[in-house]
Amino acid sequence: MDTDLRQRRRAGLEFLGAVQHFAGKTLQPAAAAAYAAAVPAPPEELDERRESVTTALDGNAAWEFDRFLTRWVAEEIYVRALPAIEEIRPGVESWLDVENPSGTLTLADDLVPPAYWEHGFHLAPGGWDGHDLMGPAISELVFAYVLTPGGVGAVRTGENLNDQRAQVAAEAPRGSYRRIVEFGASSGRFTFALRARFPDAAITAVELSETALRHAYALAARSDARIDWVQAPAEDSGVDSDSADLVAFYTLMHEVPAEANRRILAEAFRILEPGGDLLISEIAPYATQSAFRAVVLDWETENRGEPYWREVMDMDLPHELAEAGFVDIRSYGVGGGVYPWVTRATKPAR
Repeated sequence: MDTDLRQRRRAGLEFLGAVQHFAGKTLQPAAAAAYAAAVPAPPEELDERRESVTTALDGNAAWEFDRFLTRWVAEEIYVRALPAIEEIRPGVESWLDVENPSGTLTLADDLVPPAYWEHGFHLAPGGWDGHDLMGPAISELVFAYVLTPGGVGAVRTGENLNDQRAQVAAEAPRGSYRRIVEFGASSGRFTFALRARFPDAAITAVELSETALRHAYALAARSDARIDWVQAPAEDSGVDSDSADLVAFYTLMHEVPAEANRRILAEAFRILEPGGDLLISEIAPYATQSAFRAVVLDWETENRGEPYWREVMDMDLPHELAEAGFVDIRSYGVGGGVYPWVTRATKPAR
């Protein structure tokens, strides 16, 4: 999509990306080094880790400016991105008007969104559909100009969001699939990675946000990627039982409450055929993270519009998968690190 932003709008967004890059590349490592020097044997429990970091870094300029700038950018991106998308509205609306679709778009006119949907993910004003062009505003402006160069959440500064999604798609157990269902597809960054990895599979992408789905549908049409986009909650997708041989989702779980995640796992089990695979990428458990890094990630819960982050990070995902009926459960970091973090499981064959 050619956004053709006015120079002032583009420069404002690029400035936010530079600020986020400075915070993640310079300030945060300085704070981490200061903490490591002050606390050579950090605690293991999260509450103690939080207290330890707060105490050790009280008055530390790198730490306090890193947190301040990260929160400021998280709010400011919408202050700048939404007026910017408004200025180019006619071009965006024309681009979203798909004349030659390569898949389908099924919107739910009578959808009653789950309660958690009202909590305003990532500080987005009015929520993920709080603006009728929120989908392209986030994917084409916020991600392109701010979060890709600056990093966000578990994605460190300098890492490539799309490369990581391609890496996760490559972790699916088989070399080919007949039908793939993705939950929480948003504008399709992981969906397109699955399409590239499995070009012959039928793909159904399930997402709650109408603005994200319209953006994804237009992207797919312009890249001739046959994908069926469906508006529904992941825990009640409407997909037929025993109809998919792969269900996949990428960083969906921390966006919804723990109980909703249990229903999502049950839904994945329902729609998988016997012997089908489940592929999940999510933030690595805090136990795999350093004390400082765990606190940085957990900070998102109260400070960056991630109300369910902490409770989901406290879930024992392998245990929950076993409770849902899955077998052959394995969790690991791709490439030996902790992000992307992958969990794979299988529905038992009859």
